[in-house]
Amino acid sequence: MLRIKKSQNLRFCLLPLISLLLIIPAQSQDNTGTSEDPSPSPAPSLDALLQKSDQVWQSNLPNLLKKFNQHGFKWMSSDRSALRSVSPNLQMFDERVGETVVRSKKGKVFRVDISVYNRGDRGPIDYNDFNQMAKRWQKNITALTKTKPEPLKKAKDSAVNLQRVLWYTQSSAILLETSITSGSAQFMRLRMAPKPKGAFYLGNSTGTVRKTISRSDLRRNVKKLPNGDVSIKGIPMVDQGPKGYCAVASAERVFRYYGLETDQHEMAELARTSSGGGTSPQMMYAALKKASVGAQLRVFGLIEWNTKKFMDDIKSYNRFAKKKGISPAPEEWYLITYLSQVYDALDPETYKDHKADRGNYFKSFNTQIQQNIDDGIPLFWGIRLGMYPEPEIPQAKGGHMRLIIGYNRKEKTIIYSDSWGPGHESKSMPADQAFAMTNGLFVIKPSR
Repeated sequence: MLRIKKSQNLRFCLLPLISLLLIIPAQSQDNTGTSEDPSPSPAPSLDALLQKSDQVWQSNLPNLLKKFNQHGFKWMSSDRSALRSVSPNLQMFDERVGETVVRSKKGKVFRVDISVYNRGDRGPIDYNDFNQMAKRWQKNITALTKTKPEPLKKAKDSAVNLQRVLWYTQSSAILLETSITSGSAQFMRLRMAPKPKGAFYLGNSTGTVRKTISRSDLRRNVKKLPNGDVSIKGIPMVDQGPKGYCAVASAERVFRYYGLETDQHEMAELARTSSGGGTSPQMMYAALKKASVGAQLRVFGLIEWNTKKFMDDIKSYNRFAKKKGISPAPEEWYLITYLSQVYDALDPETYKDHKADRGNYFKSFNTQIQQNIDDGIPLFWGIRLGMYPEPEIPQAKGGHMRLIIGYNRKEKTIIYSDSWGPGHESKSMPADQAFAMTNGLFVIKPSR
């Protein structure tokens, strides 16, 4: 099992905050020289998803995309199994909402998830304001569906403090979930699914669940191509957005791959993730253990990062670099304020050669990857970005977590996936570069 040292102080996904630019259209001028403000366009509303839910469940995603073409929906991945909108103007009941995801199964829409509020995107909110918001949404859903909700209940199958209100209409199951931890609002989300299976889809959340996929089923997801690529297919895409949520977004993807419903905001609450500072490995490990309770999953550590081990590695690198006439990296703590000082001082090619040449660690790295991929198990891969060129990625430097989903033994490459949406489902890089930038590697496996 994974053991995290107290001295471990890396944080994944140290992403800069991205400013939003307001683009104000210029006033138009008629032939008389007088100016008029153009009539404002109505904000795109998601109310129709509730009003016409019976039609939604009979639709496929391309048709839904046409009907909601003003709502900012885009394909979540290249397999076109889900639509996602993060339009800043998106509303429901005349209130702003966040990320909205519509998923399909066997060609038909079967899930709608709407983030009413989450602290990662919106920041903290007053406890009383949050409760008032929840009451408004309950009232609006009741009025729109003309259906009384089930009594308020605390979720027993969730690893977080979750309150649920459930409505059953003629065609749909509608679930409003709110989460508050230690008096602090975490998230509010609206979930919809068709009846009669809607209650199952909506209730199967992170935490204590009845069933997960078996290991034998996972092996069927492994595909081998003539070019030598061996990779796992069917891992859902999640887009973390401009937040430091790479670790919890990766966790959501693996949990969904194993058949468990969750989202990155629920995992963020478990891991105490901050939108700017990311998730520490200690918190991520504790969150995964807690979320795996009752889910027949186990967490295994393959590569650990800790301060002493890292600095021993730097001292070894300096001896290796000296033979090649390469300037050393700082190895005394009194010279180091930030770890970036050490990484920035490394010669990437020399460090790569040093890591690959030191003991049997590189061989073990490849063996662990190949064995788990062959079993259909994706690997959580903690890395240091910026050491080697990676075109067209939204984060240039710093700690990050992604998934290793395959390998090519002939080409000596690994295949990986980032939680950044379309275009990041499957990429590859040389295995020796991958090993050099690694600062953590672990897996979650079904226990049966």
